[in-house]
Formats: sequence, C-alpha cells, structure tokens
Amino acid sequence: MPGQKAQKNQDLITGRIAYGYDGTDTWPVKANTTDVSSSAAVLSVDVVPVKTIETELVAQTAIAASAQLASTVLSLVGIKKVNVFIDHARAGSAAFTVQGTEYRVEGSQKASGNDTWRSIFSVVASSAVAQTCAASGGYAAGAGTITILSGTALVLGDTYYWLNGAAASSEWMKVTALTGTASFNIQDGLTNAQAAASAIVGKAEQWVLVLDVEALTRMRVIVNNNASATTQAIYSRVAVITEK
Repeated sequence: MPGQKAQKNQDLITGRIAYGYDGTDTWPVKANTTDVSSSAAVLSVDVVPVKTIETELVAQTAIAASAQLASTVLSLVGIKKVNVFIDHARAGSAAFTVQGTEYRVEGSQKASGNDTWRSIFSVVASSAVAQTCAASGGYAAGAGTITILSGTALVLGDTYYWLNGAAASSEWMKVTALTGTASFNIQDGLTNAQAAASAIVGKAEQWVLVLDVEALTRMRVIVNNNASATTQAIYSRVAVITEK
C-alpha cells in the first residue's frame, strides 16, 4: 500500500497497482505498452492532473485608444495545458474603422529575454458600432432585472459591459430577456452595485482558449488596441487556469 516498501522484481497482475519508491516517498505507477518496437512494458508515474485556481495575467483594467498592453509573464515549467479566459469590453459606442482589438497569446522557448516571443494564437474583437444605454436608477449587487431609459433597444443574447467609473467595479452581463425598450434581464445577478449614471455598452466579448503548452517555457498575452486606423478605449481582463 502507499507509503510502504514491498518486494522487488515482481510481475504485476492485471489490475494491480505498483508503487515507485525513491528512498523517501512512494508514488503510483502504471504500465505503458506503446513501445511497439519491443512490446516491452514501461512503467510511468500515474499522476492526477493538478489545476490551479484562476491566475490573472491582466487584472480588469482600462486600455487607451491606440495603445498596447503586455500581460504578466506566466512560467510554464511543468505546465501541460492552459485555459486562457479573455474578457473584452468597449468604453463607448463608436466603431473601429479597420479592425477591432486583438488579443494575442505568445509563447517563448527561453527562460528570459524578449527576443523569442512568438504568436501561438489570437482572437480579434468586433469593430462594429456598439449599442449603449443607461439604467433609470441605481442597482444593488444581486439585481437581475434592469430598467433602462426609454428609446434604447438592446440585443437579446449579447454580452454588455456596465461601465462604473473604476474598472474593478464594472462588469460583464449577458442579456437573457427583453421587455421592449423598458427593461432587460441578465443571466446572473449583478456582482457589484451599479449606478444610474453609468453607461451600459454593447459588443462586449468573452473567449476561453484551451492551449497545449507543454513544449513552451513561458507565455504572455498582448492586448493590441492599436490594430486599427481609428481605435477606441477598451476594458480588458485576462486570466488562466493551468494543468500540470
């Protein structure tokens, strides 16, 4: 059993678990018979994937028009996969004239330095005009139905961003129901209290990128908000979950 030493050089019975021992610790191992050249069973460590809690590479922040931002660098030593969570929002309704904001995941084969960053995946946000409106009153955290000023039509199923002064108090919302131009429901209640004077802006977008990074040593995400001749200020948040 785990933590105990047993006899050496025994043949394993199918279904039984073997344990490796390094003089201090023991760990479970499994047979691997993928070596077709010799058909010899090779023992490998039978590990359970270990996942991290969310690690933010870009805390929710405003990024000016025609600017770029490089995220915190994440070490990938011992990491096999990453799930990259990207949240994007517009600060206003105006369109981008050529291309929307680009989120570019970059990897490196070196442990340090900036001369080997290479793009491994990217997504580009919408460049179209966004809808905007304002709530008719303030709302407490947990509110799920928002009454808006008349004459503004939202888009069912779209994601919106409630811009509330400081970026940390703002949030993304998905519209699940509309009552004409009078009110809308959101999928989950508000996380933060929101004020009536704040803008609610459409064309917000969210992505989850599942990437194999076992062969890389580092990664970062570039928020490229100058990919267009005319850009607008945006709000961004980038986080990851890693798997060892």
